[in-house]
Amino acid sequence: MKYEYISENIIICENYLPEHMIQKINIDLLNNRTNFTSSKWDHYPDNKNPVNRDEFYSSNCGGFDYWIKEDEVIPNNEAIIGLKDWFYHQGILNFIENQGRTNVFHFLKKMKSHKIHVMAYNNQGYYNWHTDSEFFTFNLVLNQSDALTGGDMLFMDEGKIIEIPNQNNLMVLFPSYINHSITPLKSKDDKDVPFPQQRFSVQYWVKCN
Repeated sequence: MKYEYISENIIICENYLPEHMIQKINIDLLNNRTNFTSSKWDHYPDNKNPVNRDEFYSSNCGGFDYWIKEDEVIPNNEAIIGLKDWFYHQGILNFIENQGRTNVFHFLKKMKSHKIHVMAYNNQGYYNWHTDSEFFTFNLVLNQSDALTGGDMLFMDEGKIIEIPNQNNLMVLFPSYINHSITPLKSKDDKDVPFPQQRFSVQYWVKCN
């Protein structure tokens, strides 16, 4: 497990999950495909304009999602719900402590998981500039096909845009108040692709105890 700071407020880890866990999450996603509904955002954070570069975005989220509330037990989501233990028990707290940095991540040990947001992106999917509503966000990206291009993560951190290319099995941890977005995805023929070939993200929003 190799964590890396790519800015003072963003930590990533590539090849995050072992293959057997990815397969279990894939089963959960397939079993919940009818639970995904169109996700929309009515305005930018604090009614502000997008931070720059991607002002062509509409004010909506071009993806599909479903939510799992705190302590909610939903059938066919066992692997997804179980991820919260994986996030906290793979050395992330030790990594933060050993780096010796004085930053917001030291508050992570005082937090607890709050709710889970599962997203699916198909052709023309995107996520407009926004902030999340809690304190920290764990974001696991699963993109196991080359049927779609795009889907990069953008962050506005310390006055500059940081771009994280779309890749499978990537974990990104960041304070939820940082502006971020997902660039539009596109298929080769500009048509929707089958469900298993879409870009997925499983987000854990973390709040104070």
